[in-house]
Amino acid sequence: MNNIQELALQPREKDEHFRILVIGRANAGKTTLLKRVCNTDEDPCIYDKENKLRGIHDINRPFAFRSNPQFIFHDSPGFETGDESQLKKVQNFIKERAKVTDVQEQLHAIWFCFTPNKTRFLLELEEKFFNEDSWSNVPVIAIFTKFDDFIAQVFDPNLDYETNRKNAQTKLEELQVPLFKYKYPPRAGVCLEDMHTDKGNHQQQVKLLMKKTAESLDDLALKRLVLRQPLSMVGVTTLWNVTYIFAESKYSQKELVQDTVLWFRHAYSVIE
Repeated sequence: MNNIQELALQPREKDEHFRILVIGRANAGKTTLLKRVCNTDEDPCIYDKENKLRGIHDINRPFAFRSNPQFIFHDSPGFETGDESQLKKVQNFIKERAKVTDVQEQLHAIWFCFTPNKTRFLLELEEKFFNEDSWSNVPVIAIFTKFDDFIAQVFDPNLDYETNRKNAQTKLEELQVPLFKYKYPPRAGVCLEDMHTDKGNHQQQVKLLMKKTAESLDDLALKRLVLRQPLSMVGVTTLWNVTYIFAESKYSQKELVQDTVLWFRHAYSVIE
C-alpha cells in the first residue's frame, strides 16, 4: 500500500472539521459568502461553552451552519476603524491557534475578504497584517468580493458591458500587485461576483475558492479535509486528487482509479 492509499484510508474521526478565520470590512459580503460555501440560507449557529445560542460574532467563539458542520468559522471584523488593538487581537488569535496540537482545534486557513475600491484598495492596518509575522504558516486566501460593484465603479458609459468588464478585471489585477509583494502575502486570490443574487454561477465560484484553498495548504491530510464536501464539491475533489496522483507518481490506469476512489467513503467496498 502506497502513502496516498494509507492517507486516504486513515480514520475520519480525527479530522472532522476544517477551521477558517474570516476577516473583512463591514459589508464585504462575508456572511453571504459563507452561506454560499455551505449551500444554505440559514443563519449560522454561534455557541458559547454552555452550548447556548448567541447572536454576536467573536473571534474566539466559533460558529457553523447546521447544513454543513464540517466547516468551523471564526469571524473577525476588518481594520477600517484604524484600531490597532483589533489587529493585535487577530494576530494573537492566529498565534495561539498555532500552538494547539489537536488538529481539530488548529486554524487551517484564513479567508481575507476585500471589497475592491479603486480609490483606496488597502488600508494601513491591512498592509501591516501582510507585513508583520503572524507566527503561523496558515495560508491566507485573498477573496475579492462584489466584483460586480467594482465594474460599476470603473464603468464607462461610452463602452459596452464586455469592454467595461475586461477593463475592470485589468484594473483589479493592477490594484492587487502591491498586495502580493508584501512580506507575508496571500498564497492565492479569488474574485467573486453576484454572490448575493440568484443569477450568479455560485457553485463554480465556490469550487474555485475551495480549489485555491486546498492548493495553498502544505499538508496533504488538510488538503483532503478541505475537499471533503457535499456532492457539489465532488468534482473539485476528484480533479485535485487525480492531479496530485499524476504529479507525485507514475501510475498505471488501474492504480490511478483505485487511489482516486479510495478518497470517497462510499467507494471502499468497490476497492475491497
